[in-house]
Amino acid sequence: MPKVSPFQAVVLAVFAVAAVGGLILLAITKGHSSGSGVPVVIWGTLPASDFNNAISDLTAGTNGLKINYVEEQTDSFDQNLIEALASGTGPDAILLPQDLIVKEGDKVAPIPYTIMPLPTFKSTFIQEGELYLGSNGILGMPFAVDPLVMYWNRDLLSNAGIAVPPKTWDEFLTLVPKLTVKDNSGNISQSGVAMGEFANIANAKDIIAALLLQTGNPIMTYGGTAGSLASTLTPTTLSSIGAINFYTDFADPVKPDYSWNRALPNSLQLFLAGKLAFYFGFASEASAIRAKNPNLNFDVTYFPQPKDAAVTTTFGRMWALALLRVSRNSDAQNDILALTADAPIAKWGNITGWPPVRRDLLSANPSDPYQSIFYDSALSARAWLDPNPAQSTAIFQNMIESITSGAKEVGAALDNAGQNLNNFGRQ
Repeated sequence: MPKVSPFQAVVLAVFAVAAVGGLILLAITKGHSSGSGVPVVIWGTLPASDFNNAISDLTAGTNGLKINYVEEQTDSFDQNLIEALASGTGPDAILLPQDLIVKEGDKVAPIPYTIMPLPTFKSTFIQEGELYLGSNGILGMPFAVDPLVMYWNRDLLSNAGIAVPPKTWDEFLTLVPKLTVKDNSGNISQSGVAMGEFANIANAKDIIAALLLQTGNPIMTYGGTAGSLASTLTPTTLSSIGAINFYTDFADPVKPDYSWNRALPNSLQLFLAGKLAFYFGFASEASAIRAKNPNLNFDVTYFPQPKDAAVTTTFGRMWALALLRVSRNSDAQNDILALTADAPIAKWGNITGWPPVRRDLLSANPSDPYQSIFYDSALSARAWLDPNPAQSTAIFQNMIESITSGAKEVGAALDNAGQNLNNFGRQ
């Protein structure tokens, strides 16, 4: 019998409940076709070819769903949407990223809980999807998730006499010094890990968020004045101070785990060059890493966890199909439900190599070792309510660089970051 991981065992336990949710969705979508004949226009930043292929079984034939998917660039998506809605030419729905829930939430028409009951949603989709749950309904039906994992260089670990990659941060601290090579002047020629700085570390903001989420800090939460978003980054939260201290110590030349500085190349480039032992990247990066350096002897494992952590946590990027208030297309809501049923979600995973967002699909035991890691990581993926992605990136960067430059102590830097996040949470 194939071995079932602890995460998948949990999934199997709730599978029966998820099956009930599947029957509800089946009742909604069975035999459905775009009755109005007017295509439902969807904007998103996921690749058009992959998205269209994933839903092709639903759109095939004369009675298929009429979907017109428009691929937008990530950097311009938000502004293009604002301008299109202002001119009356906007889409019916969008693939809403988790970091735009707050910023774009007022443009969304929630799907009522009478259509998709709350217990059904929770038993159907992974926990990160609950970020899309609003007081009046569901802001977005989860479609895709991309969890943060750890890539590791097999040759560098073998050369250092290390048989397996670390599972906990405590193990991690003991291994990084063995994998970092410095000359007598302290110049780093080989790094154990890219942590401590920001500008030259791929996914730095998400790595930091993962560390904070592992301490139980949600980063932003609803509360305060008129239910506005309020930051939980404060100097009184000792566990969060510990997380930021842990991160920045890797850029401190006097610390034994010093392995990174601002003079080094981008972390992804150094990993591709075979000079970085551990690289924190997303599941979606696996194929690109393999393509860019076919000779790189690397593997994938879970994002490390605190020792004796009660809950396994990593960061995950998510996209959900959200109906816009401006839509007058009577087919849009049912089409969204159809596109997030098990078949298109499964096909999306087969095409992209990403793990599915649905619990029933995650109950499978994939034969590919990468997929097994990705499936488990999807179940432990979490994120936060980002009030403004561009501004919060700058806030996180300023927080880290003010510490590594010596301009601020960790507590003061964390407090300043929290106050700046609050300014956007109140908008």
